[in-house]
Amino acid sequence: MEQEILQNTYNKKFHNALNKEEQKVPPIWLMRQAGRYHKHYRTLKEKYSFEQLCKEPELACEVTLGPIAEFDFDAAILFSDILFPLDYLGMGLKFKPGPIFERNLNSKMISEFNIDEFESFMEFQSKSLNLIRNELPNDKSLIGFTGGPFTLYHFAIRNNPVSEKLFQQTLPILEELIHKNIQIQFQSDIDLLMIFDTEANNLNDEEFDKLVIPFIKKIVDSYPNKIGYFTKGISQSKLNKLQRLENLKLTVLGSNLEIFSELPKTHLSLQGNFSNNLLAMEDSKAFSNIIDEYLEKCMQIDVSHRSGWIASLDHGVKKTTPEANVHLFIEKIRTKLSQKS
Repeated sequence: MEQEILQNTYNKKFHNALNKEEQKVPPIWLMRQAGRYHKHYRTLKEKYSFEQLCKEPELACEVTLGPIAEFDFDAAILFSDILFPLDYLGMGLKFKPGPIFERNLNSKMISEFNIDEFESFMEFQSKSLNLIRNELPNDKSLIGFTGGPFTLYHFAIRNNPVSEKLFQQTLPILEELIHKNIQIQFQSDIDLLMIFDTEANNLNDEEFDKLVIPFIKKIVDSYPNKIGYFTKGISQSKLNKLQRLENLKLTVLGSNLEIFSELPKTHLSLQGNFSNNLLAMEDSKAFSNIIDEYLEKCMQIDVSHRSGWIASLDHGVKKTTPEANVHLFIEKIRTKLSQKS
């Protein structure tokens, strides 16, 4: 029997979805569920910088828990940023308001990197997670995350052309930092770790197979059934490559793929794939109708074929999204699907 995960406090629906157990109502959480669309976050942002909200554990905890209190999501995700490992390497990370680096990655810098103090540098993250876990309701799950190496590399070179040689030179350092970051988060009792690898969607299939899959395999084999993977708008061919990783737990589908036809064919749990553009619609009546159409299609699928579904978006919540739409999205999923026999 497959070893179950989430042995401690957790959300039952999230637990069931990750273990591909049949259930009528899926768990719900959204990438960037703590963010600029939410008044709770905007109020804090008036007083504190983005970096303070990430690096001061009490603030990171408050930001993380805000959408749990407001929207009753089934899982909380740490409020942080994937780029802090690059900050540790001395790249000069600043948020103005988006991320910029004072230095560009080059071969000479790589020889100067020292990762001995990385755990100490990232202590703010473990403190944040411990606070969140202590304050999170017992019926909620906790998700951590890190960036994928290609995405971190992409940010480190900024607008310069991708050099496979430079990437391969940097990869051992990035892999070790990411591995240490994952260890830090699992030591703080997270239930699942997401690898956010947004920029990998720019790779063709051959490059994805060569530059991404080997790293993902190493990580999921080290943490079997504990890792989820996201890249924006994943193609069918890339999804097929991920499905061959037997220890991978979850991936996120974009709105370009049909999630309910994929679920019965894979060992993976699948997250998605309502459009974040639709969630941001200003016309509330039109939005309500679109949600109804989406769920009607869902309810035509036998509940056994929806096993492993985590209801979510194809990408993160957009800053222009009305809070009322998020409430309605959650309410309709829970009420309509609970009534379906």
